[in-house]
Amino acid sequence: MLSIKLLSDNLGFEEEESMILLELFIESLELSLANIEDALELNDFEKIAREAHAIKGSSANLLLADIVHIAKQLEGAAKSKNRDDILNLTKKIENMVEKLNKVEYDYA
Repeated sequence: MLSIKLLSDNLGFEEEESMILLELFIESLELSLANIEDALELNDFEKIAREAHAIKGSSANLLLADIVHIAKQLEGAAKSKNRDDILNLTKKIENMVEKLNKVEYDYA
């Protein structure tokens, strides 16, 4: 599980500031996942790749290496137009969002 204290220490922020950043990240991530779902229905693999790239960057900014790794794979799956991998990888990210939301509730 993500430690807000460790995240705060690594980012150089107060815990409350890190929690706000994490909340904004989760909102952004949920929007990106919705955009990916919509793009997949339209076979818009370029949009999926752009969203995955954005997820990768924002995850890296928060030092969330697991999400960075999956987003990198998702970007590759989009470039190769592999629908099954896209679905599996987005599900993995959704599961990670659930875990991040638990951090929020544990912290509050």
